[in-house]
Amino acid sequence: MLSIIFVDDETSVLQGLRNRLRKQRKVWNMRFASSGAECLEMMEAERADVVVSDMRMPKMDGAELLTRIKSDYGATLRIVLSGY
Repeated sequence: MLSIIFVDDETSVLQGLRNRLRKQRKVWNMRFASSGAECLEMMEAERADVVVSDMRMPKMDGAELLTRIKSDYGATLRIVLSGY
């Protein structure tokens, strides 16, 4: 099963993704993080195959998060999801 972490500081965006992707729950193991730090904690506990991150977030933006994912978990696919 493909493991994906979605990262966005807006809970409404995460909830929208959770609702829209509900049919995929038997195909994908989906987790949702509200910050870059939370995503990194999730990756330490259980690596994901894909990280989909918003670009504009406080404290750690998407670029910094995905750079750290690349450095620490090079095989993980990284995708930016942004409204900008």
